[in-house]
Amino acid sequence: MAKSAFARLKAEETPAPLTAPEPRPVGVQADRQASRIGKKTVIFYDEPKVVRAIKQIALDEDTTVQALMQEAVDLLMVERGKHAFGKR
Repeated sequence: MAKSAFARLKAEETPAPLTAPEPRPVGVQADRQASRIGKKTVIFYDEPKVVRAIKQIALDEDTTVQALMQEAVDLLMVERGKHAFGKR
């Protein structure tokens, strides 16, 4: 008598169980870009037309929105009498 489909599946070798990934050392995040390690995120919301304008400036100046935002923070710091952070 032929084996049932269930019996054939049961007889097949089962794959090795999945193991948990090795834990990362404390403070190490391998999934982050090297340039982001040790930094914090700052998020703000604005109108779509403002976001488009910022992206267009970055494109026109062959730079990144990140670099423009860092420049904006430095200008704000100087305007408020604080130390500018400069190149990061």
